[in-house]
Amino acid sequence: MPAVLHPLAFITVIGLLSACSPVEYKVIGRASDSPACHISSSICVETPVFRRIDYEKDEMLIAYDQQKSSEVADTVLKKYKLRAKRSDNLDSIGTTMITAATNGQDPYDLVKSIKSNETDVDASTSNFYISASISDTPMGEYPLGLTGADAMRQRSTGRGVVVGMIDTPIDINHDSFRSTIDRINLIPEGDERNRLHGTEVAGVIISQNARIGIAPDTKLIAISAFSTNAANPDERRSNSSLVAQALERAMREGVQVLNLSFAGNADPIVDKLVEAAIQKGIVVVASAGNGGPGAPPAYPAALPGVIAVTAVDKNEQVFSRANRGDYIDLSAPGVGILTTAPRSSFQVSSGTSLATAHVTGAIALLKALNPRFNPESLKHTATDLGQPGLDRDYGYGLINVERALAAQ
Repeated sequence: MPAVLHPLAFITVIGLLSACSPVEYKVIGRASDSPACHISSSICVETPVFRRIDYEKDEMLIAYDQQKSSEVADTVLKKYKLRAKRSDNLDSIGTTMITAATNGQDPYDLVKSIKSNETDVDASTSNFYISASISDTPMGEYPLGLTGADAMRQRSTGRGVVVGMIDTPIDINHDSFRSTIDRINLIPEGDERNRLHGTEVAGVIISQNARIGIAPDTKLIAISAFSTNAANPDERRSNSSLVAQALERAMREGVQVLNLSFAGNADPIVDKLVEAAIQKGIVVVASAGNGGPGAPPAYPAALPGVIAVTAVDKNEQVFSRANRGDYIDLSAPGVGILTTAPRSSFQVSSGTSLATAHVTGAIALLKALNPRFNPESLKHTATDLGQPGLDRDYGYGLINVERALAAQ
């Protein structure tokens, strides 16, 4: 590593995979633990110590009990030289959340200080979440038959079920979207690239095209919270503030199933909201992530009660770039998937995002037939793949819609 690195500099490391965005790190110090340092200071080579920057660099979140006066937050904002950008009432968890600009201060350091010194508020960084699909992948034989979803559509189309999705904006005017869609934009709609991921995910859930949509007559609440990452135009990204707002809105809209085709790290506010949704009886389905076999658990998929979905190809082999882990529950088709794209076009994509949407659509089919359908039965009726029983690659296995219905 070059010796000219300033200890407070931000640097960028280019990922080995082109689909990954550049990863930023901050140099937070230097370590003198090499063997040469124990011999002589004249030959000691210091090693930079890094911290990954996986949060907004000029933004943080202040949260406090709704029963408390706003003055508790105002005091903290003034003391730490923060500027409130917006305030949101997260009624489902009894919290007021303030999204604040840090005015050039490092949010990570501010969070540590506030947590140590303040008792009336909590603080957290506004952490990144990344959508979980990869475009322009080779097309395989479309695998609806793998899960029995095509046969199930002869009995159910998802009518009467309300599904929510938190994603990018979608192309609501796509020719194959004829079911009821309510679009709630928390961010600007943007260009076609900005609408791509959400349109892909929505297509798997509700497209009228028989080769694409799982539950074409489901009502969809499409909440946009993700947009193009300027550092990587092929990636869609959001943060804790936007995702928290979207989760609260989804609960207010009365969704029955919630599709979260994105992945990130554990987050104190987002995780509480996801748990609140589950407590309300909402079925939460989330992507296992596309970080690869060595990646850490992806959130919110790794939270208890969330159905974590990984992707398989037409040969029932796990997607090579999918996360692995004990938190994975189910597998679904997610490699070489034909789906919808902006301007009433179509695209082939891969990733755990699309597998998640497949499971969401399947649950909508089953809930339309039986409103009391228990999604836990999907685990016990799945087609076992990989190692016998529950495993880190496939979870309980490939969902089997017909078996799940028979088990009710």
